[in-house]
Amino acid sequence: MLKKLASSLDAATEKISLNQVLISIVLIFAISIAVAVVVTALNITTYARLYSPCTTIECLKEFPRAFGVQIRIIKFGVASSSFVALIFGSFLALRSYLTAAEIGAFGNRISHIGLFERFIITELARRRRLTPSHIDVYSLHRLMFPNENSNSKIASSAFVEALSAVYNTMSRSSAAYDATSTFYFESHRRNMIIALSGICISLDSHPRRDFLEVEEEILGFLSVLSAVFAPSAFEGLKAERNYK
Repeated sequence: MLKKLASSLDAATEKISLNQVLISIVLIFAISIAVAVVVTALNITTYARLYSPCTTIECLKEFPRAFGVQIRIIKFGVASSSFVALIFGSFLALRSYLTAAEIGAFGNRISHIGLFERFIITELARRRRLTPSHIDVYSLHRLMFPNENSNSKIASSAFVEALSAVYNTMSRSSAAYDATSTFYFESHRRNMIIALSGICISLDSHPRRDFLEVEEEILGFLSVLSAVFAPSAFEGLKAERNYK
């Protein structure tokens, strides 16, 4: 919302700068002064031709009325300048505020990503086979927090669905093993690689023992990740791995 409003104001005031506003204000005021001077010059010419010099008190009292038009012109210039300053000054101030707020939001998002990245690295350091090369941290962050909300603490529904797909793949292989006592490793490995890619984790086609060991470490990592960022979903996720 903030980004859209800032973009709209930028488009509306793209060619308006503070200097242009100041020049417009000065120009309006200068024009009003110039018109008042012209009117005064015309009045002096007319009065000099029609009237004799005025030296009495009663005559001098007529000066404000004689210059009433000029005073109104100058007041109009001042009012117009104030109106321009109020309208465009407010636009520029609002644009500056939104720009600053957008920059602040961007900084908060960078901090959020940095904190998330450190969390991932810390968790991966606890596991021997799982390395940072297996996880696309920035794609995972975008999957979990797609709305660019730096204050987000709970992962998106898209992340929960991708996480559930991984757990469901393990559950299906476990159920097939329970039913036939036969584990179709090649099919399981292929399905797991596909499911993990949906959660931004890449896994190679390791031999059976190595693959299942990496899978176990991934399961531990996902358990921590979901417990922290998707606690409600984590409570309903069960890892059935009777085939291991």
